[in-house]
Amino acid sequence: MQYRTGRPWLRVAAAVGVVAGALILTAARADIVQGTVTPAGAKVVIKDGTGKQVSELAGGQFQVRLPAGRFTAECQPPSQKKVQIFSLAQPTTVNIDCS
Repeated sequence: MQYRTGRPWLRVAAAVGVVAGALILTAARADIVQGTVTPAGAKVVIKDGTGKQVSELAGGQFQVRLPAGRFTAECQPPSQKKVQIFSLAQPTTVNIDCS
């Protein structure tokens, strides 16, 4: 039978460090995109690079959490405007005008 001697607190500290590091990396991969959709009755769909819908916005102020990357905000008919959104490692402000 082998007994472990040494510093058990060191193994616990290392495990806590790994978990904390994973949480920090996860938080860094998603960030806040905020702004305003105009006019008040507008509807906007946000799609990722593959064309998958990730969020839907109504007219007025918005705040969404998006993973880092490139997105397209598409105004719904009758407007056909598109706005490119880049979610960065910091909060980003994007105003979307669908008029």
